[in-house]
Amino acid sequence: MPDVLALAGALMVAGPAIGTVCLSYPPLWRVWTVPREEHLALVAGHRLAWTMANVGFTAATVLTAGGLVLLAGSVDVDARAKAILMAGAVAYAIAGTLWCAVLGIRTRTTPALAALVAAGKPTEPAETLIGSGIGGLYSAFMPMTSIALAVIGSALALGGGVAPPVAWAATILAAVALAGFLALDGFLPAAIYLPTLIVGLALLLGWT
Repeated sequence: MPDVLALAGALMVAGPAIGTVCLSYPPLWRVWTVPREEHLALVAGHRLAWTMANVGFTAATVLTAGGLVLLAGSVDVDARAKAILMAGAVAYAIAGTLWCAVLGIRTRTTPALAALVAAGKPTEPAETLIGSGIGGLYSAFMPMTSIALAVIGSALALGGGVAPPVAWAATILAAVALAGFLALDGFLPAAIYLPTLIVGLALLLGWT
C-alpha cells in the first residue's frame, strides 16, 4: 500500500514541522531554560506564543501517532512484525495522551500562576500540586515513548518496511532519549520526535 505508507510518512514529517513552526517565536525560546521567576514572566508576557508552543507539541504528537498506526497497519512485513509494530504504535499513542494532558494543563495553569506572582499573591500549595501532577505524567510519558519507538525501530530494522540503516538510526535515537531521561532525570521533549521524523522521511523518499 504505497499510498498509505506515503501518507504515514507525511504525517510523521508534518507533525514535527508544525511543532517547529509553533515554537519559532524567538522571544520565548529562553522559557525552557530560565529560572522560575523569569519563566513565569516570559509566559505572562507572551501568552499566545506559550499557547502556540503547547499546541505545536500536541499537533506533533497526534500526527506522529496517526502516522505510526498507518505504518503498522499497511507496511509489508510478516504477521509477527506487524503485531509488534501495532503494539508499539498503540503504546506511543497512550504515552502521547499523557503528554497531551501535560501540555493542556500547563497551557492553562502557567499563565494563572504568573498572574498570581505578578499580583503578589501566594501560589502554594497549588503550584507544588500542579508541578507534581505534571512531573508524574511526564515521567510516565518519556520512558514509555522511548521504549515504544525503540521497539518500532527494531521491528522495522529486522522485519523490513524501512531501509535498515534508517530503522536502526531511529532505534538508537530512541535509546539515547531514554538514557538521557534516566541519567538527567529529564530530557528535551523535542528530541523524542527525531526517530519518527527520519522514518517518515524514509517513507516519503521510498527508502523501503
